[in-house]
Amino acid sequence: MVNLLAPHIKTIKDAAKKLTGEKRRAFQAQVAIDCLNSKPYLAEKMFGWDRRTVELGLNELCTGLVCFNDFKAPSNKKAETKKPQLELDIVALAEPES
Repeated sequence: MVNLLAPHIKTIKDAAKKLTGEKRRAFQAQVAIDCLNSKPYLAEKMFGWDRRTVELGLNELCTGLVCFNDFKAPSNKKAETKKPQLELDIVALAEPES
């Protein structure tokens, strides 16, 4: 394990924040390999990174397979948004019983 000074830790953390997705995971994994003997829990302790993310990055580097992230995919809208009349219909059905 490499002993890093506070300015180095700050620089590495800042660099990781500027990356996203597979590039961030690859960077975090490479830092873990170079400085922390490939130990994700040390990356979590030293840099505050999620150890599962570092583990995923390490696995991606080892296998050459990159996990697909689709965070920007459109999510399913609420039923009330799709059918604005739905709430009124439910209230109309339940009103006589309450």
